[in-house]
Amino acid sequence: MTRVNYRPEVFDVVSIEAAKEMIVTPVPGATSDQRWVKETTYLAADIAKHIPIGPESVVLDYGCGIGRMSKQLIETTGCRVIGVDFSKSMRLLATDYVLSERFVIWSPETLDQMIAKGFRVDAAISIWVIQHVLNPVEVLNRIYSAIKPGGMHYSLNQARCVPTDHGWINDRFDIAENLRQQYAEVAAYQLPESESTRELSKASTIQVLRKARRT
Repeated sequence: MTRVNYRPEVFDVVSIEAAKEMIVTPVPGATSDQRWVKETTYLAADIAKHIPIGPESVVLDYGCGIGRMSKQLIETTGCRVIGVDFSKSMRLLATDYVLSERFVIWSPETLDQMIAKGFRVDAAISIWVIQHVLNPVEVLNRIYSAIKPGGMHYSLNQARCVPTDHGWINDRFDIAENLRQQYAEVAAYQLPESESTRELSKASTIQVLRKARRT
């Protein structure tokens, strides 16, 4: 069997424009810029529709990149956002992109340290993230541990697409089913074609999930 190696460096970027093209790749029928504007606006409104978020709320944006969803949620709801991303280059760009005192960004390791000290958030979002990580179980458990009992997780994914030295690999890990095993699934649906493209809509799964009030 051919051994493949994980290549996280594909997420290293040198500019905001390069980050945008990596975070929302161009697809047939939509450029990166078109996806950035349309999807971000829709997702922020959809998140707020399902999860009560306001100025007193603290939201974890896991795999935030340069903070596209963080920025939109802060501007539309006034919430505080903890952005987390493993890419140092994305983290360095995020502060300037979001440009808000209601936003801070951490590495996953920092989040782990804060969780160990008792830090918890009211809700978490993970947008086009779990499909790309090396160890999805570890990441899902980290997000779950960060959420308060009774808190919510809004997740958007497609099939696993892991960057390796042999290209992008689907290891068949079932993200949606694993999330259902952790949380109570409140809703599940696809990204609307009207807000994306037909191909992305068919491939996508949005899940709205609630953590048990006692864990």
